[in-house]
Amino acid sequence: MKRAVVFYSKTGNTDSVARQFKDFDLLEIVPVSDNPEQKHVEFKECPDISGYEHLVFAGPVHGFSLCKVMKAYIDQLGDLSDLLIDTFITHHFRFAWLGGLQALKQMRKHIEIKQGKVRYETSINWKSHKREVDTQEMIEKYSQ
Repeated sequence: MKRAVVFYSKTGNTDSVARQFKDFDLLEIVPVSDNPEQKHVEFKECPDISGYEHLVFAGPVHGFSLCKVMKAYIDQLGDLSDLLIDTFITHHFRFAWLGGLQALKQMRKHIEIKQGKVRYETSINWKSHKREVDTQEMIEKYSQ
């Protein structure tokens, strides 16, 4: 099975988690601008997901929501119905309900609009003392 982590990382946190996946290709989304206030997102690098059977979409939380770059990337994709899809987000909030869970819900909604179904979702809290354990457990679960 051909697998990839498709990610956007503004500060490097999501990138560092994505790079821990073994046997997954890394497909980085690179916008023209990292400005979270931008109205229309344009891409320098827009990964091609054709040929993959398992995708992990990953991005940070911005303003208590899924970042605009990840929303725009998913929205420009075609049909996702035949893919195994997992997601994760990274955040700095003390509690996941302050934005992490909302961002996961938004990512799932955008994927479902493209006929995809999300199997697993994970919120990685960058301030948590359990961050590394949570990350390893997620990677193990997603790699099955």
